[in-house]
This record gives sequence, structure tokens and C-alpha cells, in this order.
Amino acid sequence: MRAAAVHNNSDTTAVIVHADDFGESDQITLGICAAIEAGVVTSSSIMANMPATDFGIERAQALRERASFGVHINLCEGRPLTRGTSLTDAAGNFCSKRQLFLRSISGGLRLSEVEAEVDAQVARLAAGGVRISHLDGHKHLHQLPVVCSAVARVARRHGIERVRLAAMRAPAAYRSPSSAVRELLSFHAGRVFRDSRLRFPRRLVDLEFCMANAARPDAWVNIARGRGILEVFCHPGTELADQEKPGSCQRSAELEFLMSPRMSELLAAAGSRLVNYWSV
Repeated sequence: MRAAAVHNNSDTTAVIVHADDFGESDQITLGICAAIEAGVVTSSSIMANMPATDFGIERAQALRERASFGVHINLCEGRPLTRGTSLTDAAGNFCSKRQLFLRSISGGLRLSEVEAEVDAQVARLAAGGVRISHLDGHKHLHQLPVVCSAVARVARRHGIERVRLAAMRAPAAYRSPSSAVRELLSFHAGRVFRDSRLRFPRRLVDLEFCMANAARPDAWVNIARGRGILEVFCHPGTELADQEKPGSCQRSAELEFLMSPRMSELLAAAGSRLVNYWSV
């Protein structure tokens, strides 16, 4: 689905509701599919090196008229598609999120290796027939120094014009210290992306903020209103997804909230209209 370009209107707020981790597992993918089919999630991004990648590509093809699909660049989970040693541990798996961060700020990442891996992930999904709307990153690691430069180069090479910038621009929406770190990283990454003529939504908000403020629509309205597109990112999944892989978010709770009247009421409070990444 290619939505029309957004024209700013003071009476409405254009919102992308985006689900990360498509293709990470069958149950995560099925949860996201349910939200897309219900019309509450308008965009998702696919992981290229996970057990359910092929299933994700198949489902994305079936849903391409109902949502946009990007690449969820993964540099911290599972095994890479290439052999870049600056990205991996002694066993050949991706290094941890913390290790990747430290390598990125200490000169331990090789740009050529990061670029090759990002390119391989994009190429795998493109070869599967996915019409790629944008690039974003698992754990937002696409904003790290070196990594953001590789992302920009690969985007240009593949004719991709959009990227996520994980910038909340609102301290009230920070959910953890990592949110503040992510915000700091967004300043450098934003310059790199702008220099490469990549476009991105004006602000990124975690669905957990919406859930925590479901009874306070004024807090949501203060965050949502403004010129340009707002992205709400989320991690829906089935109850079985939570059992199979417990994590920092409750995927089934997020799916339940997305499909509840409370989500609709929050969107309505800010005069929101749903769009996808093709509108950026």
C-alpha cells in the first residue's frame, strides 16, 4: 500500500503505528499480522536472519496492500549473513547490544563489514519480493556511530528514501535511561541521514507510553500534536510468543491494547489519522 503524501493539517495528526520484529518468530509474526488485519498497525519491518524470516516474507507479500514493510536491521541477535568479525563474538554469533555499542564508539567496528551485513539483509528481503519502504534497527542500533553511516550508504544503493530516527524530542516520554542514550545518538544519526537525503518521521514514541497514559489523553495529545508524521512503535505478539521468548515487553499485552477501544480513543483525542511509511 503506497499512501498519498501527507499534507500538514492543523486539525489532524498523521500517525504511523509500526510493529518491530516481523519474522523473528512465527508467533511474533502472527501477532503483528493480526494487528495489521485489524487495521491498527500500518507498518512493520522484517528481520532478515531469523528462524521465521521466510514466513515473514510470505506474510508480508499477502499484506502488502494493508501495510508498508521495511527492513529491521539486526546486528545483535543470532548469526550474521556475512562474515564480519568486528560484528561477532568468538562463536560467530552477533555480539551483544552492549558490546556493539562499545565497539561503535571505540573504533572497533569496521564500516566495510557493517555495510556488507546491512546490504546482505536488505538484499535478502528484496530478493524475496518485499517492496521495502524504509530501514530501521533492532534495538535502534542503526543509530550507532559507524552503523548509521553504513545504513545511509546501503539505503542510497538500493534506492530507499526513508529511515527511522529514534528521536522522541520529549523527555516526558522517556521510559528508561536507555531512552535518553537513544535520544543522544539520534542527533548524530539525524545529521548523517539528512546529509544522505533520507526522510524520517518527526518523532518516535513507544506504545508503552500510550499504555501508561491511557487514562490521560492530554499527555498523549501533547506528544502527538505537531507538524509532520509521528511514529508509534510497538512489539505485538501472541501469548505463546511471550512464553517462547520472555523479554522486556509483554507482546500479548501490547496486542491487546492495540486492538482495544483505549487505543482508538487515544488516537481520536489527537485527531489522528493512520498512515504508513510510504507517506513519509
